[in-house]
Amino acid sequence: MEPARQVTRVSLEVSFEKLPLPQVTLEEEEEEEERPIAVVTKRTRSGLQFDEELVGKYGSDRGHVPVMLKEALEVFGSGPGRPLRSFVDCTVGAAGHSSAVSKAVEFLILFKNFDVDPAAHEQAQRCIDLLSNKDSSGKTSDLRVYNLLKNFRDIKSALIGVDEQLSINGVDGILMDLGMSSMQVNNPTRGFSLGSDGPLDMRMDPQAALKAEDILNSWPEAEIGRILRDYGEESNWRLLQTRIAESRLSGGLHTTGDLVNLVQRSSPKRAGRQGWIKTATRVFQALRIAVNDELNILKDSLYDCFDCLSPGGRLAVISFHSLEDRIVKQTFLDLISADDELGNGENVGVLSQHDNGSSEAWVKQKVHGSNGSILTKRPITPTDEEVRLNRRSRSAKLRVIQKVGNS
Repeated sequence: MEPARQVTRVSLEVSFEKLPLPQVTLEEEEEEEERPIAVVTKRTRSGLQFDEELVGKYGSDRGHVPVMLKEALEVFGSGPGRPLRSFVDCTVGAAGHSSAVSKAVEFLILFKNFDVDPAAHEQAQRCIDLLSNKDSSGKTSDLRVYNLLKNFRDIKSALIGVDEQLSINGVDGILMDLGMSSMQVNNPTRGFSLGSDGPLDMRMDPQAALKAEDILNSWPEAEIGRILRDYGEESNWRLLQTRIAESRLSGGLHTTGDLVNLVQRSSPKRAGRQGWIKTATRVFQALRIAVNDELNILKDSLYDCFDCLSPGGRLAVISFHSLEDRIVKQTFLDLISADDELGNGENVGVLSQHDNGSSEAWVKQKVHGSNGSILTKRPITPTDEEVRLNRRSRSAKLRVIQKVGNS
């Protein structure tokens, strides 16, 4: 028998001043989800108490607030029989989730971060530097940290590059937070926000070739309509595609202000200010998804992440709109080889804290399959208190899948 491995507990103080929750931007003030009440009943509101002090501690000094932070800590908490020894944050952002997980988990020895945005990468590095070398007593820690400027679709090759054995044994925990960071939204030069004028860029990776401006000014009219219809779920897509094509005759669209003005002129006057802002928000979402190929990357990456999990390992995904959540839901079902519809079949069990074999009260209903289990039959959504204090969290949905363990 091998001697027990000595693991040093990570106990670091990541010192942030308590941060104010982010100010609401123009589109966030106006954009409310137009969802039937019946849909809300299919969610599971988080039963955890919102911890504003915790969120303030692990927020960034640029106003980014990690969404559903306490819930993520519950998912990856080191429980009996499943210590978290390796963790990957696929969308590190300002490292809020990553810092909190590394501080809370007792046995973490490898910590890996991805982000394709250099600004987010630089912001996260300040936190990572505090985690990687010394613990709170000044002693060298077993925690190994890798902060990579890569897209999370490269997770398999990246794991091999770090530790080939790790790519064989798998990772115990993987988190994907698909929301945009405040650093991106609040920077006019990135072109993500309709609340301030800037170039029509919208690239997550500033080195990528395709910009929103290129799509609007050179792509076929029919393809623009498809993007607005499929990625923005915009009902007025036919008129908008025509107006966008017509704008090319007078020089095209080059700034976010140009696009906002076009949407405003194309919206029925009876819809009022709230109507055209909702339309503009959907148009911006559609273009951002197209520029970054977000949905295809998400689906492919979900399969790769699941392959990279260790037996009993968990993948948690926080999504922010229905297109993402639909992909996560259906891909999870496919990954575990379950029935096509959640809620059907004998493999669905209603569980409680007392009969699910663990003390994880957040696990209410599971969907079992031959390859693993979905621990969130219905997505978990933020507490009312979190939504009240951080409006950017209001559309968040958390889904968790666990790979089948060793028999």
